[in-house]
Amino acid sequence: MSPSGRYFRDQYGDPILVHGDAPWSLLTDLSPSQAELYFRNRQGHGFNAAIVSLIGAVANGAPAEDGSTFDGLVPFVDGDVTNWQDSYWERATHYLRLAAEHGITVFLYPIDGWTIGHAFQPRSIEQCQAYGSMVAERFRDLPNLVWMSGGDYFPKTSQPALGSDVDHCIDATMRGIRATGDARPFSIQLGYPKSISTDNPYWAERVTWNFVYSYLPTYKAVLQAYARTPTIPAVFGEGNYEGENNDPNTPDTTSETLRRQLLWSLTSGAAGEFYGSDDWEFHDGWESRLDSEGVVQLSRLRELFDRLPWWALAPDTSDTLVTAGRGAQVGDEYMDVLQNSYVTAARSPDGRLAVIYLPGLHTITVDQTALAAGARVVWIDPSSGARRPVPMSDTFTTPGRNAGGGEDWLLVITAD
Repeated sequence: MSPSGRYFRDQYGDPILVHGDAPWSLLTDLSPSQAELYFRNRQGHGFNAAIVSLIGAVANGAPAEDGSTFDGLVPFVDGDVTNWQDSYWERATHYLRLAAEHGITVFLYPIDGWTIGHAFQPRSIEQCQAYGSMVAERFRDLPNLVWMSGGDYFPKTSQPALGSDVDHCIDATMRGIRATGDARPFSIQLGYPKSISTDNPYWAERVTWNFVYSYLPTYKAVLQAYARTPTIPAVFGEGNYEGENNDPNTPDTTSETLRRQLLWSLTSGAAGEFYGSDDWEFHDGWESRLDSEGVVQLSRLRELFDRLPWWALAPDTSDTLVTAGRGAQVGDEYMDVLQNSYVTAARSPDGRLAVIYLPGLHTITVDQTALAAGARVVWIDPSSGARRPVPMSDTFTTPGRNAGGGEDWLLVITAD
């Protein structure tokens, strides 16, 4: 974690912005050669993180409820969660090493809400803890793990602060991991359509960063997570996936949906964001869809942020920079990402960097006193990456349709 608690640092101590994918069922659905293909492709597109379930279930994309792989490897002998089938764990270790070789940190779910009660059936809380210790020992030498649990997770309890039985098993698993001396970050993914890890009182004191999950206009949940105290990193972990539409009553997910999710997140204080697609469970032909339009567009935007001192940005929640023209924030109503066009902005305290995302046709007013002298301004088409330098002004109007046919634009202001 950074000293500020706002973002992650890499092994050299430098800020690292999370650029993730969500291949949930990779460990159970892919052969070794396919896993190599996947990680090599994702590295080429600038991904540095991946969400993966360690134990399979049908609901997380695996072929069977017993956690078996596509070719019949099972994680446990006779279902005993502390008696491991070596062939399964050797393959899992190999895949996680492949990820490391391609610069990808795996946000690994040792157990999740779908697995417990199916492939993972512990006989006691003590077994949950023992399993956690075994996982940590097995992967002790891997440098590229962040711990996760949950999933589409809705704890079943009338007393959320005390936790459900499943909560207790997940917590015991993490206590087993920690008992080995493992101090890697941990968070939990709660349920849709919008949640933040610290929303749940049982988990609020146990997570070290906030997993933001939202199918709604993304900035709302990210800003809420950013404002939580004590300060911990907020990562936009899941939203609308390319090729999926979770609610048939809302617009289909498009490349603009994906752009909005990323750009709203990174201008609202997120320490990173995850992309996902309908191939999270590796449908037939997934290889041909690795280089999708959404992936290509998001890769350009990620490269843009990586070239900026993004860690210095703080959300402009008090309208210090953008003083008018932002539009209305979404309220408590259910609304699709494409049904709201609120303008988000972030600025460094010294005013030498500002990034403003305008998801639709807007004319905004900018207070130039919030910016450093000599600032340069450029419009960036988020669908193509094309740049249009423009003079500094008190007002800016979006340039019209972008190359992808949408009306969203990014305004970047920099000063030497």
